Amino acid sequence: LQTSLGSVINFTSQSIQSMERQNINNHAIIPSGPLAAFRRSTPKAKSSSANLSRSATLSEAVLRLWPLISFRRRMRVMGFGELMSQHETKCSKTLTIHILGCDRVECSSEETLRKSVGPFARWMSAALQSGVLSTMQTSSAEAPQIDSLVLEISGPNVPDWILSREINLLPSSSELGGLVSAIAVFHQREYHEPNTDEASDVLTPDLAVAFNAGIWGYDSWKPTLSFMCQSEGNDSYACTPFIITAYTIEECEDDAEVISEVAEEAVVKRMQSSKHDNAVLAHQLWAPESNPFSSRIERKTASVPRKYYENNAWQAWLLGPSTSAK
Repeated sequence: LQTSLGSVINFTSQSIQSMERQNINNHAIIPSGPLAAFRRSTPKAKSSSANLSRSATLSEAVLRLWPLISFRRRMRVMGFGELMSQHETKCSKTLTIHILGCDRVECSSEETLRKSVGPFARWMSAALQSGVLSTMQTSSAEAPQIDSLVLEISGPNVPDWILSREINLLPSSSELGGLVSAIAVFHQREYHEPNTDEASDVLTPDLAVAFNAGIWGYDSWKPTLSFMCQSEGNDSYACTPFIITAYTIEECEDDAEVISEVAEEAVVKRMQSSKHDNAVLAHQLWAPESNPFSSRIERKTASVPRKYYENNAWQAWLLGPSTSAK
């Protein structure tokens, strides 16, 4: 399994490099209309980019990481690595994305939430229906079927009013190969804290994302990063692809330094324990770089001379031990 994962990571890295060299005039997930918001310079296009940035960033992340996401899903269904609970077995056709560190910016109202991530749900449904993602496989093996999407939104500042809600993100379901359902659920907790909501299970993430996280500036992120680095075995979070965005490339680089430091500390803790398998705890899938789907509306900040834009830069990591086959 370790060798197979390494091959998939290499294939994913090569695919990412190939995508980065291409002139993006079309996209496998983002339709041409919304894509134009990130290519044109009109006031309307710039305004649209601010509304669509999170959905477009999610779409690009899923596209880049699809070989790795598919591999992890196949291994999970086959019984390798993380053992699936009975509930997760029933949800094996669900694409699950965890969005960390959320607050009122993402979910001040149902309208705000739908504006932020609703387009992603619609675009993913259309992409799955078209079959375009099947061309992104690492082998001829049949890709795991996906018929539903769950966005698990968490953070200590998630508003109280939304906690008991399950918000539908699709105007209608598809019976022709697209998504049958797409919902957002909410947890008011730090990501590393246990889920105390007995009515809501936490599903194994296919992808974790933190928008404009500011990891460099908040020590509260360190326990979460340590938790993600050390989760393994039948833990639902093991070996998770993790996307982090930032307002500037400089802050993105600062975030990367903190992640590296926490990962190094996790290695020391692991070596001091009874686990001496030297498993990979943090692998950088791509280094800090400009996000092609940044908002193009400046976020005014009086305290610093740099220009701030939401999701202006990003990076990707694979966090957690990868030698978890039993």
